[in-house]
Amino acid sequence: MSQSYVMETNKGEAITKSEAISIDHCSAALAKSYTLTDWVVEIKKVWNRGAGSTLDLARVVAAAKIGLQRRYGQWSHLWQSGEMPVSKSTADRLAVIGQRMGWLDSATSLNLPRGWNILYCLARLDRPTLERLIQQGVVHPELTLRAAKELVAQLRGTRIETRTKKANVRQRLLRFAEFVRHTLGDWESEERELAAEELTALIEQIATTSGIAFRRDDNRQTFITRHLPLTDQGSIL
Repeated sequence: MSQSYVMETNKGEAITKSEAISIDHCSAALAKSYTLTDWVVEIKKVWNRGAGSTLDLARVVAAAKIGLQRRYGQWSHLWQSGEMPVSKSTADRLAVIGQRMGWLDSATSLNLPRGWNILYCLARLDRPTLERLIQQGVVHPELTLRAAKELVAQLRGTRIETRTKKANVRQRLLRFAEFVRHTLGDWESEERELAAEELTALIEQIATTSGIAFRRDDNRQTFITRHLPLTDQGSIL
């Protein structure tokens, strides 16, 4: 009889029951209350099968983590023996793979790339999306890590992240402007000169990136701008 498990990722993101795995051979292991040594032996056994058994290894590691986390500190104690074939950070990632992708049958799993780092990347996708990508041949054994990262980023949407970064720039500028307005009266003359020089350099750097030319009019202490590709007429700022 298979047994389902529900766990959390390293980031604390709960995995739903629909994403929970069924680990037939590890259910018996849990029923026997495997010791630390038992789990090390089981993990090494699957590890020795090679890269073709990455998903099986992930299932076993996931079951071990779930079983040992029920006993305080036992999961970390696996590495005290020095016999674990993978580091703890790698095992944590394998556990996520086993939890999110352990539902794949043996036939479907043949269409997956073998590298655990690629599988860990794909594990961020929900089950229906991953199933569809496998059926369409988008996910296949030759998929590279770079391609997997680009695929996941595209499906999860990077525009939201871009908007967040833009919003952060605006907020930082507003906070800096507020700081200058509230403290300018307390600045020494040398501090004002330094700030003016640094800000001028930043303006010129921004202008260069934007295709705008800035030059200083020393007589009037102003900046004159002109858009290089369009016109030679300046406008006073």
